[in-house]
Parts: sequence; structure tokens; C-alpha cells
Amino acid sequence: MLLSNWVINMRTFYIFRINREMSLLMRESPYNLFKSLEGIYLLDKASVGYGKDLLDQLIVPIDKLKYNRLIYDKNKDNDFYMKIGDNHKIVNKYRKEETNIAVKNSFILLKTNIINKNIRRFLPLNELFACDFENKDYFWLEELVRL
Repeated sequence: MLLSNWVINMRTFYIFRINREMSLLMRESPYNLFKSLEGIYLLDKASVGYGKDLLDQLIVPIDKLKYNRLIYDKNKDNDFYMKIGDNHKIVNKYRKEETNIAVKNSFILLKTNIINKNIRRFLPLNELFACDFENKDYFWLEELVRL
């Protein structure tokens, strides 16, 4: 992707709101949680029902309407922020940052070239676990804030 004469290497994170019991169980073993979510992500289309049942045991659904409104209200005065439908976009030409957030019922899709602790401003939920399945990267967002 080319934006204002500079190349952006975007990463895609699937951010899940993990249910409280599973969060307590998997907090110290995030690799196991990542492998469980990756297994669901990699299921073939014939196993979608099975994957949905597994996912429902791990996550808390996201109220799209409420969460989109919350993101908008927290960021509407930010000069680098714009909202189009259910998509939130941050383009900061000074930091060469581009971030897209799409809120889904089961997860939040985050595409960004910069991941830093300020991302919590756009993700004000608890028990969030981020997975970049392509790069085999994963972390609790709460841990990112402590870095």
C-alpha cells in the first residue's frame, strides 16, 4: 500500500474479547490460547459450525453498535481519525501511521503498520487478546500497555 509517497507494511490482528474464566485460565499460557484460536481460524469451511461452537466457549461477543459508538465518541475530535460505516481509520502522516479498525460480532479486525500502547485508546475493552495469525504473533493488550 502506498500512502503519501511512503510504503506501509500492514499487519493484521484479530482481537478477541476472551471470557473471564478462560482469561484466568490462559493468562499465564498465552501460547495455548493462541494455538486454540489459530486452530479455529484455520478450520476449513466444512467445519464452520464446529469452529463457531469452539469460539463461543472462548470469547464474549462484542456489541457492535455500542462499541462503534464508544470508539467514535472517544476519538471524534482527533484530527487523524475518521469513521466510515463500521470502519475506523487513523492516518497520522507525521508518524507515518495508518490503522484501520473494523468491529465484528466475534472479534475486532485491526490492520496497522504501528502497534503501540496508544492503541488502547481505540480498544477500550478488557480481556482483549490479539492474534496475528500470519506472523504467529500474539499478546494480551493489557500487557502491551505495560511495555
